[in-house]
Amino acid sequence: MPTKKSLAGRRIFITGAGAGIGAATARTLADLGAKVAILDRDGTAARRTSESLRRGHSLWVEGDVVDAAAIDRVLSAMDDSWGGIDDLVNNAGTWDHDTILNLTLERWRRVFEVNLMAPIAISRAVVPQMKSGGAIVNVSSVLGQVTAPGRGPYCVSKSALISLTKIQAVEWAPLGIRVNAIAPGYIMNETTRNFAAQGGFDVEAVTRRTPLGRLGTEEDVAFGIAYLLDPVKAAYVTGHVLEVNGGWTAYGYV
Repeated sequence: MPTKKSLAGRRIFITGAGAGIGAATARTLADLGAKVAILDRDGTAARRTSESLRRGHSLWVEGDVVDAAAIDRVLSAMDDSWGGIDDLVNNAGTWDHDTILNLTLERWRRVFEVNLMAPIAISRAVVPQMKSGGAIVNVSSVLGQVTAPGRGPYCVSKSALISLTKIQAVEWAPLGIRVNAIAPGYIMNETTRNFAAQGGFDVEAVTRRTPLGRLGTEEDVAFGIAYLLDPVKAAYVTGHVLEVNGGWTAYGYV
C-alpha cells in the first residue's frame, strides 16, 4: 500500500472524478500528497469533490471527455496553477447494455467514444507535456477480461482499453512514461445499487462467487491506482493489468 505522502507534489489529471471510483481516487491521491485536477461533465459533482480536498491542491473543470476543448481547459488550468502535469488517470466510462441485435451502431459508437477514443485522445494530448517519470493509468474492468453476453459495448471497449494500455506502455517506455491498466471487479457503490434495484445485477450471487466473499469498495480501486502511479514503488511496472476483484477472475468460471 502506498505510504503517506508517497505522491507528494505529483500533478495528476483524473477524468470522471465527480463521483464513484474517480472521486475516491482523487481523495486518496490528495491524501498521499498529490495535486489533483478533476474533469467531469457534472460540474456540481466535480466542484464538490474538489472542495473536499485540501485548498490549493485541487482544481476542477466541467466538461465531457470527448470534448477536446475541455481537455485543453484542464491542461491550461494545471499549467497556470501548478506549472504542468505529471500523471494521468483515464477513469471516465460509460455503458449501454443490450443484445448485439438490439444495439444500434450509434449506441456502440457512444460507448467506444467515451471508453476508448477519449483515453486515446487525452493521452495523446498529455504525453507531450509529461516529463520522464510520468505515469498513466487506464481504468478498465473485469468485464474487459471475460465474456458477458448482453453487455457487448462495455466489454469490448474495456478489452480494447487493455490492449491500448500495452501498446502505449511499449511505445512510450523510451520517453520514461509508464502505462498500466487497472481492472476493478464488482464494486459496491451507487451505480451498482441502482443497477441491482433495476434487476440487472444479483449482489448476493456475485458475492457468493467472489473468493474473498464481498464486493469491492471504491477505495480498494483507488489504492491500486495510487500504487501504479507511485514513481518509486511501481518504477519497474508498465504494460500491466492490475486486477482488483477479490479473486473473481481466478475462480475460473462465471
